[in-house]
Amino acid sequence: MTDELDPIDLSELDPARQPERWAARMESTRLAVAAVLRGRRADPLEIVAGWARPILAAAAAVVVLLRAASGVLGPHRPARVDEARRLAVLTEAAVTGGHLPTGAELRAALDGRVQP
Repeated sequence: MTDELDPIDLSELDPARQPERWAARMESTRLAVAAVLRGRRADPLEIVAGWARPILAAAAAVVVLLRAASGVLGPHRPARVDEARRLAVLTEAAVTGGHLPTGAELRAALDGRVQP
């Protein structure tokens, strides 16, 4: 018993055999891809920017949960809760203000330079 297979004929993929046919196939593929891309956002940054609204909405829900947890834990909360609370306050301000927090603002919240 062997694992040998019959050779596969890949000669149809050789563009030198029928250059006109190959060029036509490539052009039809290019046109099909261009048609699909016309219906989409071309700029990758626009696609990523479109994620901001759902992410900020989820962050607003987290803010509500963190505030509730903060009330329940009171003074016995772990140190990380304060960090999360500062981030939640920053996120809440961003959601209500309609802007994304900058990296510097996030770092300041994590370092405790921004108090809730």
